[in-house]
Amino acid sequence: MNIAVLVKQVPAVSDIQLSGDNNLVRVGAPSMLNPVDLHAIEAALALKDQEGGTVTLVTMGTALASDILREGIALGADKGILLSDERMAGSDTLATGQILAAALAKLGPLDLVLAGKRSTDGDTGQIPPALAQRLGMTLLSYADELEVKDGQATIRRLNRGGVETLQAALPAVISVTEKCGNPRTPGIRGKMAAKKAVFPVWRLEDIDLAPEKAGKAGSATKVTELFAPEPQPVGTMIQGATPVEAAANLVDELRKKNLL
Repeated sequence: MNIAVLVKQVPAVSDIQLSGDNNLVRVGAPSMLNPVDLHAIEAALALKDQEGGTVTLVTMGTALASDILREGIALGADKGILLSDERMAGSDTLATGQILAAALAKLGPLDLVLAGKRSTDGDTGQIPPALAQRLGMTLLSYADELEVKDGQATIRRLNRGGVETLQAALPAVISVTEKCGNPRTPGIRGKMAAKKAVFPVWRLEDIDLAPEKAGKAGSATKVTELFAPEPQPVGTMIQGATPVEAAANLVDELRKKNLL
């Protein structure tokens, strides 16, 4: 089974810095592997343990993004690809989807493309469906559980208070949640492999993508303003020694505010 896992390096701090054009400042900022991507890696490794095959990690970013590829290699992934080109900077989800789809197409026939449901920096969840559309694959999203048998993927996910089961023939793009598997701990052998790993760096020419389809040139959206949400007022806790007393105190409070 040939599996690709999309991983992303995201800021490790909540107090992020913005550039003059309202893009995240990533160079020099503390970073980490997008948390839910660990579950995508685990899902891929579990399938590899069961079915055999190859797990390839794919990430887009600066040279520093190789750190998260090493993290995935330490866990048991076979190889990693770094998409890094200054012309990719400033890509929105449209351009990012085009870049990743071109890279996945170059990897050759894939049985599965796995990804976390969304990243903590962009929080859009748009990349898995974009890739499914561009690669001509079926999309299964927000998987809490994943099984593959006889060329068919089965996922289970929460939906409107119940559990929904979906099936699709491979190849497929599947996004997973934090409930999908328990990420394993890297062993000594994995850590040694990660330390020695060398990752090919693909630029736009390597994935046969025109510059006008990447970065700001290939983006359909532009961030014009960012602002913090207005703080919500703190609620009042009504207490009482007994339920009856608490109810009486609630009535008194409502009367004070002319609500009764």
